[in-house]
Amino acid sequence: MVGRSRKHGHSIRTLLPALAIATTLAQPAAAKDGCSKFQPTRPGEIYFMRGLANIFSLGLDAFAKEVSAMGIENCVFNHTHWQAVVNDIVERSYRNQVNEPVIIIGHSLGANIAPTMASQIGSQNIKVRYVVMMDPVEPTRVGFNVDEIINYYIPKSKDTKLYPKKNFNGLLTNMDLTYWREGFDHFNIDEKLSLRREIRRRIDEVVSEEEAARQVARN
Repeated sequence: MVGRSRKHGHSIRTLLPALAIATTLAQPAAAKDGCSKFQPTRPGEIYFMRGLANIFSLGLDAFAKEVSAMGIENCVFNHTHWQAVVNDIVERSYRNQVNEPVIIIGHSLGANIAPTMASQIGSQNIKVRYVVMMDPVEPTRVGFNVDEIINYYIPKSKDTKLYPKKNFNGLLTNMDLTYWREGFDHFNIDEKLSLRREIRRRIDEVVSEEEAARQVARN
């Protein structure tokens, strides 16, 4: 895995103060931004980005709890705060404190930001291993140093597919969810357990690959 850092000990909880300040600007009824507070037992940093105003995409909060149960550290936040998260990741990379693999999952407007966030992290020579987009609202492009990205989309009157930039060298998939025939729509996609199971399965595979690589490095 190419990247600046491969540190085993870390904490993404350094993000908590910044996210707490940002949340005070949100609506009182909105869900709070924040990071998991347990001691992780597996490698990885997973970033969940909600859509509009933190009152939608609440299925991502449940998803984050499922990932926590897997022992993987994670943060859930509104898509408007993505730059602060990127800055934190880049800053920690200089101290070898990024706990790979980096994984990004976004819904709606968060899905639109996900490839931009991944591309910016990748441009800093930090490998982004896996990115998931849940029904973006605009067509988007993804750039260099992103291993794998999948766009689960529901076809609309306008294009919402994902496209590669010239320097993209990973695996890109656009998945039309109408073929699943499970009643997906823009507001329930993040709550669909079948989709979350599929994504969790891939997360487990990606994290297991990192665990195996670390074991080889120790021997």
